[in-house]
Amino acid sequence: MNSKLSLSVVIVLLTMMFACNSAKETKSGYTLTGTLEGIKDGKVTVMSYGPAGQVQDTAVIKEGKFVLKGNYPSPTQCYIQIGEKAFAQIYIENAEMTLRADMKDFANLVLTGSKSHDTYAIYQKESNAIRAKYKDIMAELYKPGNTKEKMDELMKQLEPQQKEIDVLNEKFIKEYPTSAHAASLAARMVSGKNAKETERIIKEMAPELQKNPAIVKLLADAAKKGEQEVSIDDLMANVKNIAYKVDEKFNGKDLKEVIYLGLMSNNNICTLKKDGTVEVITPAGKVANSFKPELKGQASSIAVDADDNIYVMCAVMEKVVKKIRGRSIERMMPKSVACAVFNLKGDKKAEFDCEGLVTATGARVVDDKLVVADCRGSKIAMFDKTNGKKGPVMDGMRPCCGILDFSVNAKKEILVANLGAFRVQGFDFSGKSVLAFGQRGKELNDFQGCCNPVSVANLASGAIVTVEKDPTRIKIYSKEGAKQIAGIEELVKGCSYIPMIVDGKDNLYLASGEKGMVKCVSIN
Repeated sequence: MNSKLSLSVVIVLLTMMFACNSAKETKSGYTLTGTLEGIKDGKVTVMSYGPAGQVQDTAVIKEGKFVLKGNYPSPTQCYIQIGEKAFAQIYIENAEMTLRADMKDFANLVLTGSKSHDTYAIYQKESNAIRAKYKDIMAELYKPGNTKEKMDELMKQLEPQQKEIDVLNEKFIKEYPTSAHAASLAARMVSGKNAKETERIIKEMAPELQKNPAIVKLLADAAKKGEQEVSIDDLMANVKNIAYKVDEKFNGKDLKEVIYLGLMSNNNICTLKKDGTVEVITPAGKVANSFKPELKGQASSIAVDADDNIYVMCAVMEKVVKKIRGRSIERMMPKSVACAVFNLKGDKKAEFDCEGLVTATGARVVDDKLVVADCRGSKIAMFDKTNGKKGPVMDGMRPCCGILDFSVNAKKEILVANLGAFRVQGFDFSGKSVLAFGQRGKELNDFQGCCNPVSVANLASGAIVTVEKDPTRIKIYSKEGAKQIAGIEELVKGCSYIPMIVDGKDNLYLASGEKGMVKCVSIN
């Protein structure tokens, strides 16, 4: 999510998801005639991304010229690609269009015939002028070897750039409310916001934009989302704050390469390491037991039942050949999920497949149920813990960065860290949504970054704990709002998962692959 390309893909996804329908639909499709300087032969590709996946049109370049044809009834933000390195964003609509570009400066191509691109070009010129003022800082930011302190300093220097871009976005939406790019910007503005905030932002927009089908859909989605949303004030009205501090006596610095956590009945912590090793850790941070199980695939998460049986989830992999920018690349990709059950000695007691899952990024055992998070499938699924028989499924999650996890509270509600939606969402065991809170923002009560939270849990008091990455923030939600635990350094780099578990005494345990484990204890 930190690369320029990944950020652009997110923008295109939003544009396709809320595609503007401002142009009159035609049945003839589009024709894009191009003239390129600096290249004779090759291939040109136009790509867009939407809920149904990638849409792609291609044509051959001969003597620097090409003709592309396809069908986009609604103006759509697309990528145009020449060869492997030349990329640019354009708006395609069903019309006769022409493109001229110099391959030495492909980003500054000229596209005519698309009214949607005409207005986008105005926006692009102004946004490029803003970014040009900060290009030296941006170049410094991407230099290898920067310290965290240096990165923080550079990010602070870039804050004025984002403020200028925000002002430009609001200005553009007001001046060009009927344009496709205005709808795209509006969709980005409300992405990750709660229902109430979404409605407020949209109602402040121009009446012409509010009538846009994309914005009408946004409002309808917000209204539906608002049915489950609760304010943190209402949710935590009777919950007292519990303050925490880092337990400096906990010997966790050497407990590295841990990718998931479970809880034993005696409050020992069960850990899963990257290589598949299972270790049992005492509250003091000592290894009490260890074994490395034989698995069908790559270990990814664990769960522990009331009898201290350990359920090790693994992704069964297969070799897949994919074409990326004209090259065939072999990759090992997950195709299914297997669960193996072990006792504390490491003896295998059972093994079964989890039907319908591709990954297992989170797992818990509650009574006779095994609950599993599938990041690739964007869902939480339930199974019989003895034989893997499939139960209810909660789909429509918004995972991001390969992360999707959850916990189960005393009310037997499944609390999902729905990070791509910037919210915590709760379900009962039938799969019915019972609560949701949170939104994208910079305030302590909000969730920051490209996507957060990555972990969530309940304390015995009813308080909720959330974990955010990039930067690391561990917060306790109570009637006093969110309170951040002080003294926790940056646990991971970039968009990486931070496992968390709460023991029976409300102690918090966090894992970092590189920095070991951290324990937080109450100081109330």
